This record gives sequence, structure tokens and C-alpha cells, in this order.
Amino acid sequence: MKIIGPCAGIGSRLRPFTLSKPKTFIQVAGKPVLEHILDKFRDTFDSTTELILIVGYKKRQITDFVKEKYGDTFKLTFIEQQPRGYNDDIPFFWGLGEAVYLAHKSFKQIQYTNKEEDKREGALIFLADMIPIDEYSYIMYRYYESNVDGIITVMEVPKKQASSYGIVKTDKNMIIEQLIEKPEKYVSNLAIAGIYAFSHSATLALFKNIKNYLDKRTEDSKEIYLTESLQDLVDNGFKIAAVNLKKGILDFGRPSALLYGNKYLLRQESTKKEDFARKQIIIDKSFIKNPIFIGENSKIVNSVIGPYVSIGNDSHIENSILENCVIEQAVSLKKIISSNSIIGSSAQISNISKDNLIIGDKTIY
Repeated sequence: MKIIGPCAGIGSRLRPFTLSKPKTFIQVAGKPVLEHILDKFRDTFDSTTELILIVGYKKRQITDFVKEKYGDTFKLTFIEQQPRGYNDDIPFFWGLGEAVYLAHKSFKQIQYTNKEEDKREGALIFLADMIPIDEYSYIMYRYYESNVDGIITVMEVPKKQASSYGIVKTDKNMIIEQLIEKPEKYVSNLAIAGIYAFSHSATLALFKNIKNYLDKRTEDSKEIYLTESLQDLVDNGFKIAAVNLKKGILDFGRPSALLYGNKYLLRQESTKKEDFARKQIIIDKSFIKNPIFIGENSKIVNSVIGPYVSIGNDSHIENSILENCVIEQAVSLKKIISSNSIIGSSAQISNISKDNLIIGDKTIY
């Protein structure tokens, strides 16, 4: 099994944070989103697994980080997705479909007659701004134990929100009959949850389907979605099951979702008082409400912090009250009262009493 991770996009919904880093590098609960994802893979896959990352925007940050952190964990392959064009020096790309297709050279153009081998040599595709709450071991169990050619994870969403997602329609056995990208009319409340697993033969067919759309594109074409090629896969006779993630998924593609994901992850693991000395954290005349994360070499003075606050390494917070916030690393905050806020790395902020702040990296105010 090879793992394909498209990481090229700029994450426009997370600006201004993504002006200085890729969206998968936004920090929640003390770690970049990508690190949370790859740590989950490390618990499920062995070191012979090939991890294929499709990079583009801020590619050097991703490749350097992954090589250093996971060079001994996976067999690493990096493939660059070339920009389609630029808006004010910010690149934009041909979309998820092309990103997935770029991994095709890593797959042998052979047919496996043994069903188990065909599945074992297939592909798992993940999105770099989504983390399933269910473990990957559960997802892979459903893939290997079901008599199907592949699975697509789904989650139930409110009927009114269904038009904002890629949606699947299934038969009574959860076999997918139809996939629609952001349908105008209600079809189903099963939204695609961003994790896919396919047999080798289904993966090759998917690449072929995507290439058909890539070959027809013009300068005026819209970006190449994955959903259309997945529908072609179903129409080609491949049996693809929808796996409902009962626990849902953490989507970090927009600020409100990022705060929710941070809150969930902090409930799973919080910085404890006994961690302070080891991490060289100084707490002076302050009240800390768990769950929280406080990074190494940070100092908190005369403040009330928490619950649900994540603070990155090397930060200094003084005379402040913070609740339900994501504070990245090397931040200096003085006399701040805020909740439901996100503050980027190396920001220096003072004398603000306001909720729902969105402050980018290196801001001075």
C-alpha cells in the first residue's frame, strides 16, 4: 500500500496564516496539522510504506520538515505540482485531480490476479487538512475485510449543508452509486470525508480517468476535481463502498473548524503541571485551566489561560486572559483579553480586548 498526500494548495480560506506557510503547517494542539496526520499513519503503517507527497506552495518547508521528522519512518517520495498561474505572486493549481494523478509513476503498470495482492499494492489517499477521529487501523480494516475494490470515507452532515460538500449516494449495502461535487439539489447527507483506499487495479483505472480530463483541459477550464473521475470509476464497474466515520473528521480548512479541531485534540492530550519543568515552562502568578497546550521555553505571567488554549514554543504571555485560542510559536502577548482567536507565529500584540481575532504571522500591534 502506497500513501498519496496532496499538499500543494495555498489554503486561501486560512489567510493570512498561509501567506508564510502551507495550510498543513497551521499548528493546533502544539503540532502542525501534517504532523498529527503522519503520526497517525506511523501507528498503522510500517517503514516500508511509500509516502508520496504532492508539493507545490511553500514546498521547501514541507520537504525539509518531513525528511527530518519522518525520514526513518516511511519511504519518502516528493512530486511537485506545477502552478497553473499566479495571482499577485500567489500560485494556483489545477486541483486535487491533477495532484493525485501525479503519483501515477510510482505504480507498476501490471495486473494482479490475486485479489488480496491487488488490494495490498493499492493506494491510500488523504487530504492534508483533514484528520479522521476514527483510527486509520479501523479504516484499513474496513478496506481489507470488505469484498470491494475500494472505499471512500464519508460523514453525515446536516441536510442544509449538503450542497457545500462532495456527496455520495449509496445502495442499501453502502455501495456507492453516485458522486456529486456540491450538488445544487439534495441527493444525500453523506459527505466525502477525504480519505480513500483503492486496489491497485482501481488506482490505475482512477489515474486513467483523471488523465482523460487533464487531456481535455484548456486555459479556460476549471480546476480538475477528483469527484468526476471517481464517478467514472463506479461507472466502469468498480465496486466502491462508503465507510461512514461515526466519530467524524477534523477539518482544518477554515478558521472556525481549526478552533474546533484544536479543542478536540486538547481533550485527548493536555500539558500537565508536571510537564512544566521538563519543558522549561515558567508559570508566574497565573491560573491555568485544562485542557491546554503550552510549548517549550514559554513564559506566562499574571494571566488566566484556558480552557482550550494552544500556545506554541518560545512564547511570552503577560497580563492576559485567553480562552479557546490557537497561539502559534514565538508570540508575545501583553494585556490581551480574547476568546475564539487565532494568532500567528512571531506576532507581538498588546492592549487588545476583543474576541474572534485573526492575526497573521509576524504582526506587530
